[in-house]
Amino acid sequence: MKYYSEDKPTKCPSCGSPKVVRILYGMPSYEAFLEAEAGKIILGGCVISGNDPKWGCTDCKAEIYKKKLVDP
Repeated sequence: MKYYSEDKPTKCPSCGSPKVVRILYGMPSYEAFLEAEAGKIILGGCVISGNDPKWGCTDCKAEIYKKKLVDP
């Protein structure tokens, strides 16, 4: 199931956990590895499709996509 949100959710839409963090894409720095180990971010990899989730739950691994606004 895909989850969508306009802003970073305060809790996971799947499990209710407050551990929703940003997903970082691209080649991570040493600091990014440390942040990922601490549960502050999720490393999303180097391949970007343009339809990638923006946030993730560190407990259940649910992915949350940025809700796109509809053009008038």
